[in-house]
Amino acid sequence: MKKIKWGIIGAGIIAERMAAALKIDPESELVAVASKSPERAAVFTDKYRAVKACSVKACSYDEIVSDENIDVIYVATIHSYHFECARLALEGGKHILVEKPFTVNAAEAESLAALAAERDLFLMEAMWVRFLPVQQLLKKILREGRIGDIRQITVSFGKFVSPKFEKRLKDPELAGGATLDLGIYPISFLSFLLGELPSEINSMCRFSESGVDEIADYTFRYPSGCIGQICTSYNLLMNNTVLIYGTKGCVEYPGFPTGNKFTLRIHNGTNDMISDEVFSEKHQENGFVYQVEEVVRCLRDGKTGSPVMPLEDSVGLMKVMDRVRKDWGLKYSWE
Repeated sequence: MKKIKWGIIGAGIIAERMAAALKIDPESELVAVASKSPERAAVFTDKYRAVKACSVKACSYDEIVSDENIDVIYVATIHSYHFECARLALEGGKHILVEKPFTVNAAEAESLAALAAERDLFLMEAMWVRFLPVQQLLKKILREGRIGDIRQITVSFGKFVSPKFEKRLKDPELAGGATLDLGIYPISFLSFLLGELPSEINSMCRFSESGVDEIADYTFRYPSGCIGQICTSYNLLMNNTVLIYGTKGCVEYPGFPTGNKFTLRIHNGTNDMISDEVFSEKHQENGFVYQVEEVVRCLRDGKTGSPVMPLEDSVGLMKVMDRVRKDWGLKYSWE
């Protein structure tokens, strides 16, 4: 079977991880990497060829989107360039996987979705953790009603940003802030588990000296009645745990979002727990491979979107994050 040929726009750390994942998937082949800096693209491809012993070329943005040998492009640029690069690739007739956050705001997301539909092209946000086996299993167990009706979910997700990401996260001109970089994980996760977007939104944040949100708290009410509480930060070390409370029991999922096990506890209608069960799933060391497999599967089946990470979710989640930023008065200069 002919391999799916990939190109990558962007030559940073995330692009390197995706390139490694493409090498793992037997149905994929990386053929080109583009960067605004020709020198940076050349360094990336030279390194990849040396380590992976394969052929991959460095090129410009215009060259990669016009290359007839490429089926799908992964956009791995800084947040503020996602829309521009994805639009360029769609206009070039390429299927697209866009690194999270899908865009900076909902207007950009809706524009990309409309263009993909017009061109009949595949488009998906690279929310890679949704495809991890443990998150798939957790959703399945919750949908089976093992803990009854889900009434409340609490998530903490925060860490000290490493120096290599510090400039991007703290710079408002690069769409910085905790929400678009870290908060998107738990916000998306709750909608993934519940199968719905929040109907009520309340939030607050602490601003950094540079004017972006360094700590953010969100409280959501969902149409099902579930209440979600999320705290995230790029400047606090948090316990990174999900607690899910239902009418029959609860789930504790430590190590969010990449932990590979969770504990299911059932009670007897009182404060006494009557059973504990631990579920675990092995993950590939490079978890990006699962989203690669999804893209390949969808393209093989002629789909223009993924049922696991549908475009409606990506657009809807951008609207949620637009709302919280509006409430805080956090607007990027180009919006």
